[in-house]
Amino acid sequence: MIRACIMIGAVLLPLHAHAIPCWMVRRAVAQYGEAAVESWARSRGVPDKEIEKARRCLGQGSAG
Repeated sequence: MIRACIMIGAVLLPLHAHAIPCWMVRRAVAQYGEAAVESWARSRGVPDKEIEKARRCLGQGSAG
Protein backbone atom coordinates (compact mmCIF):
# COMPACT_ATOMS: atom_id res chain seq x y z
CA MET A 1 0.00 0.00 0.00
CA ILE A 2 2.87 2.38 0.71
CA ARG A 3 4.16 1.91 -2.82
CA ALA A 4 0.72 2.66 -4.26
CA CYS A 5 0.38 5.79 -2.10
CA ILE A 6 3.73 7.03 -3.32
CA MET A 7 2.63 6.46 -6.91
CA ILE A 8 -0.64 8.33 -6.35
CA GLY A 9 1.29 11.12 -4.66
CA ALA A 10 3.61 11.41 -7.63
CA VAL A 11 0.60 11.75 -9.92
CA LEU A 12 -1.38 14.16 -7.75
CA LEU A 13 1.31 16.50 -6.44
CA PRO A 14 1.77 18.43 -9.68
CA LEU A 15 -1.99 18.97 -9.96
CA HIS A 16 -3.91 21.68 -8.21
CA ALA A 17 -6.51 20.20 -5.87
CA HIS A 18 -9.36 21.61 -7.93
CA ALA A 19 -7.95 20.00 -11.07
CA ILE A 20 -8.12 16.41 -9.80
CA PRO A 21 -10.75 14.68 -11.92
CA CYS A 22 -13.62 12.82 -10.30
CA TRP A 23 -12.61 9.53 -11.91
CA MET A 24 -9.29 9.74 -10.07
CA VAL A 25 -11.01 10.46 -6.75
CA ARG A 26 -13.36 7.50 -7.23
CA ARG A 27 -10.52 5.18 -8.22
CA ALA A 28 -8.41 6.12 -5.19
CA VAL A 29 -11.40 5.65 -2.86
CA ALA A 30 -12.20 2.28 -4.44
CA GLN A 31 -8.61 1.10 -3.94
CA TYR A 32 -7.77 2.55 -0.52
CA GLY A 33 -11.04 3.58 1.11
CA GLU A 34 -12.52 7.00 1.72
CA ALA A 35 -10.92 7.47 5.15
CA ALA A 36 -7.42 6.67 3.88
CA VAL A 37 -7.74 8.98 0.88
CA GLU A 38 -9.09 11.80 3.03
CA SER A 39 -6.31 11.31 5.57
CA TRP A 40 -3.74 11.38 2.78
CA ALA A 41 -5.23 14.61 1.38
CA ARG A 42 -5.35 16.31 4.78
CA SER A 43 -1.75 15.32 5.51
CA ARG A 44 -0.75 17.18 2.37
CA GLY A 45 -2.68 20.32 3.23
CA VAL A 46 -5.68 19.94 0.93
CA PRO A 47 -8.28 22.42 2.24
CA ASP A 48 -11.70 21.33 3.51
CA LYS A 49 -13.37 23.03 0.55
CA GLU A 50 -11.49 20.81 -1.91
CA ILE A 51 -12.19 17.69 0.16
CA GLU A 52 -15.90 18.52 -0.01
CA LYS A 53 -15.64 18.82 -3.81
CA ALA A 54 -14.01 15.39 -3.88
CA ARG A 55 -16.81 13.94 -1.72
CA ARG A 56 -19.36 15.22 -4.22
CA CYS A 57 -17.53 13.25 -6.92
CA LEU A 58 -18.34 10.04 -5.07
CA GLY A 59 -22.06 10.58 -5.59
CA GLN A 60 -21.83 11.39 -9.30
CA GLY A 61 -21.46 7.84 -10.64
CA SER A 62 -19.64 7.82 -13.98
CA ALA A 63 -20.03 11.53 -14.71
CA GLY A 64 -16.99 13.78 -14.43
